Amino acid sequence: MYRYFVYLNRELPSNTKVVDFFPKFLIGDKAPALLAADVAQGIAFQLQRKRSKYTAPEWVWTLIQSYYEGQYLRYYRRFYSLLNKYQPKCIALWNGHRLPEFAIKHLAQQLNIPVVHFENGLLPNTTTFDLSGVNDANSLPREASFYKAQAAIERSTPIAQRNLVTRKFHRSKKSRAKSHIFHKSLPEKFIFVPFQVKFDSQVLLNSPRIKTMYELYRWIEYAMQQSNDRDLKFVIKEHPSDPHKYSELYDKNPQIIFSNRDTKELIEQSEAVITINSSVGIEALLLHKSVIVLGEACFGIQGLTHPLSSMEQLPIVINQLSGSQPDTILIEQFLSYLEHQYSVRGSWRNPNSMHVQALTEKFTSVIGTPVGHW
Repeated sequence: MYRYFVYLNRELPSNTKVVDFFPKFLIGDKAPALLAADVAQGIAFQLQRKRSKYTAPEWVWTLIQSYYEGQYLRYYRRFYSLLNKYQPKCIALWNGHRLPEFAIKHLAQQLNIPVVHFENGLLPNTTTFDLSGVNDANSLPREASFYKAQAAIERSTPIAQRNLVTRKFHRSKKSRAKSHIFHKSLPEKFIFVPFQVKFDSQVLLNSPRIKTMYELYRWIEYAMQQSNDRDLKFVIKEHPSDPHKYSELYDKNPQIIFSNRDTKELIEQSEAVITINSSVGIEALLLHKSVIVLGEACFGIQGLTHPLSSMEQLPIVINQLSGSQPDTILIEQFLSYLEHQYSVRGSWRNPNSMHVQALTEKFTSVIGTPVGHW
């Protein structure tokens, strides 16, 4: 990501500067006072993420919290000095959830400087550029009527040829992922359930009802028990990037199967996809599958998908799937808006001149003629 911003610093037609997050100590302008509540909000995600990854006595977490509070104050003071020095017209950040980014966003709000959030694109081979935030905090409208009013531009790629993003397995899972237990024949009729990284911001921040994959499994078990179709099974795929292994769940229920088959194959052969708010939800829309959304997501739009607010709703929707079909016209209108108006063409991992041109237009819409610091 740092290399990507260095590339943009070199290629964008403006006076830009890349600043790293290394917490330097400096004497500079005196920053405005911070309230304890501001600091607590600024470190909340960092602390929550660490707690989800590691187990430690409470006194250890008290020390870590004190350390993060000190870090937040240092970032806040350092970047107040830098912003006063350079007086940028715009600030670009990656994601925006981590501790240093919260300090910068806090300052930007006080100084009335727009902040652009970069992230992986919602569609394959795209990049997100959003002034509001990423994931559920992004600026995409949440009403189906908005997309129905858009003219869907016909996608040149047929559904069967639409490629999805390939996710690499965590180093601790690479060899284990090839085990025959994860590559058995798929059931004749199943719903696909992708697990998510347990310490990912999508789960920690945008999933008010399901906080762990064990809870997601419990929802699936409940839906299975209430299903009218005794032949219906559920296929779960652990997130390749999550180092955690859910071994104790593999043989817990014969109706719930774990698989490491290709994600596209799992989506294509499934009756539907159930997700908290994974990007697999949008990939399922690309393949015109019904999507049931259990958390908060930018694609959790009634009519486009099936957004739920309780576990009791899940078997009701599942039992109605056989009598309904996804609204493919609305899906294509939504995807068309993502591709042609919302997303930046090209992945940040392999930027080219077209990507830079698209970003130049995006930045110009934010700050006007590309002159001065970004």
